[in-house]
Amino acid sequence: MEENKEKSNDPADYYGSIKKGWIAMIVAEAKQLNQVIKSSEEYTRYQNAMKQVMADQALYQKMNEFRRRNYELQSYDDGVNRYQEIHNLGLEYESVLRTPVVNEFLVAEQILTRKMATVYETIADGLELDYSYME
Repeated sequence: MEENKEKSNDPADYYGSIKKGWIAMIVAEAKQLNQVIKSSEEYTRYQNAMKQVMADQALYQKMNEFRRRNYELQSYDDGVNRYQEIHNLGLEYESVLRTPVVNEFLVAEQILTRKMATVYETIADGLELDYSYME
């Protein structure tokens, strides 16, 4: 620490105190969180379902086509209700979606991603970040 500088508890203060290692602490905690997620029932279910679908590469490819197109439709942000397009996509891929291993994978994926979204929201709770440039 430089002379004539007081210790600060502000983690953004270059001349600060023990808070300089906050990133290392967060990374260590994140690694523990990663292990908890990997050992969770939801992640295990997702991984097992993925292996089952991948055993049939043609089915896996078709499922991924559906997932990609569904994501694209749901990601449009132009104010248009895409219900009919999403419904038609489901009809187009009905035979794939009715396959038990695909259905199991999609359910497992949805459960896991919802739980992960909760984790991300918890991490970001109270953080004020400026995203106005994205508008």
